[in-house]
Amino acid sequence: MLRLADPRFGDDAVQAIARVLASGHLTQGPVVAEFEAAVAAFCGAAHGIATTSATTALELALAALDIGPGDEVIVADFTYPATGNVVLQRGARLRLADVDPATYCVDPAAVERLIGPRTRAVIAVDVFGLPADYATLEPLLDRHGIPLVCDAACSLGGAIGARRTGTFGRMACFSFHPRKSLTTGEGGMVVTDDGALADRLRRLRNHGTERRDWRATFVEPGFNARMSDLNAALGLVQVPRHAGTVARRRALAQRLGDRIAALPGVRPQAVPAGTLHPYQAYVVVLDPIYDRDAAIRALRDRGVESTLGTYAMHGEPAFARACGTRAGDLPASQALMERTLALPLHERMAEADVDRVASALADVLPLVRRAPARA
Repeated sequence: MLRLADPRFGDDAVQAIARVLASGHLTQGPVVAEFEAAVAAFCGAAHGIATTSATTALELALAALDIGPGDEVIVADFTYPATGNVVLQRGARLRLADVDPATYCVDPAAVERLIGPRTRAVIAVDVFGLPADYATLEPLLDRHGIPLVCDAACSLGGAIGARRTGTFGRMACFSFHPRKSLTTGEGGMVVTDDGALADRLRRLRNHGTERRDWRATFVEPGFNARMSDLNAALGLVQVPRHAGTVARRRALAQRLGDRIAALPGVRPQAVPAGTLHPYQAYVVVLDPIYDRDAAIRALRDRGVESTLGTYAMHGEPAFARACGTRAGDLPASQALMERTLALPLHERMAEADVDRVASALADVLPLVRRAPARA
């Protein structure tokens, strides 16, 4: 089976884990600090705060902004539901914004329409790694005095011009889940240039504590979102080669795009000029003439793992109840949820594997074509 992701490690990771085990310091120790500094430096940011996941990174980001009941947070609708869950878990009102049907990222005009007197933050999502339209979002939200939080879960190594993801907004939150291009098994990180915010994030991550010598003082209610040194060791060995990982993924994505360009009714994610897409996932939109779900099953039958792109939150039961929405209220996001198809793409694939994916998709499309509607 050609898998969507293939997280495997070499001897350097085994040795890094062995060093941590031999040290006797397993959690929130020196290796975590090294990993934080390495990721922040890679992005070009001042501070990294490692966490247990991107979800807890987002939770800490909202807590650090003091968001709670009575506040509203605008969130891109086409995303994994963790992005919306963190808002509801804070007791705030979730406002869902539709997306650009070509890039899949949040539509700044949709964000602007939702801004109101209670808007306390906006969470943009770098969908499948493609950076959101920060050239428009940053000045828009600066004019309104609203903090921008970047759900950069998929986008480590992405960039707009010379700026890498991690340097947009007040904070950016990365994921190191196994489907990501740099993985620690489970893990995440908040990256920011704001020193005071970084100090508070570190405090919130560790039960709201401040330490003086050996004594911990609990200064505010916090969380346990500490990353272990074992996880950090896995990540640390990958950071020096991550730019090469991204370059390899981009080369494979170009090859796959070239191979499927002639397939009718298949549209890859659009990448704006000047934007570097790190391709955490390679996702296409199928024309409605095709049965997307049948395509997923047919590809899997041929040994090519596939799935939907991601979710239109507004139509999922939990968010429909919380937001008073119905499936289809945000039409661009709904169409993407119904028609996107994720294809295998990761740095361990060979060119022949890419060709196999393209050939399998070409074989499958005629089989999943819908019958013409009767007049």
